[in-house]
Amino acid sequence: MQNEIQSAVGFAHAKPEKAAELGDLLVSFAERSRNEPGCLGSWINQDAQDPHLFVFYEIWATRKDLARHLGQPYMKEFLADRDTYLQKDLEVRQLTLAGAPEQDGPADPADPAEMNQRYLDAYAARDIDAIMAVYAPGAAAVWEPGKSVSGDEHRAAVVEFLTLDPQLSAEVVESYVVGDTAALVVDWSITVPSKPEMTGTGRGLDVLKKNARGEWRYVMTNPFGSV
Repeated sequence: MQNEIQSAVGFAHAKPEKAAELGDLLVSFAERSRNEPGCLGSWINQDAQDPHLFVFYEIWATRKDLARHLGQPYMKEFLADRDTYLQKDLEVRQLTLAGAPEQDGPADPADPAEMNQRYLDAYAARDIDAIMAVYAPGAAAVWEPGKSVSGDEHRAAVVEFLTLDPQLSAEVVESYVVGDTAALVVDWSITVPSKPEMTGTGRGLDVLKKNARGEWRYVMTNPFGSV
């Protein structure tokens, strides 16, 4: 498996009257980023000839670190309101390290059904980062019939659930792939010793999408999705 180091370079063209405010905001973002897990560096530059152009460059240890950063509330808020500051939309390119040395770790599966085992392994290890890493940014999970959670709410729900020491098993019984989208029908069982009322079995429906790097990631997990 190739080294997972991820970089991003971007160009922000400020409205003239918003340049100073945007510059201060981006510098504060870089400072916050440098304190986040997995950040190897974050810098803001101002073009020497165009004071309204800001160039940012950041490096992250893994894809999941970068994804977690982009999911931070302050990043979501800025991206939603960026037109307030910008003459034109952000230009961003995500980069991978060319010629990086190989590292230990499982390769991303070519078969989306194999993501089921990665999900189970992450739960068995009680590794919250590994659990969230099987999801695409913005993915949703149905936590109870009729209610889905995503982002920070999803992560918090999983953290709380893990305190109950759940024992989870799941088997893919049907798999359908159309282009970059896959649907898995999954038979599951769960045992929660401290809450017997949560112990049970079911048949769920999960949806995955292949991202730009060719990796399968869940965009929806619904244990109540198929009866």
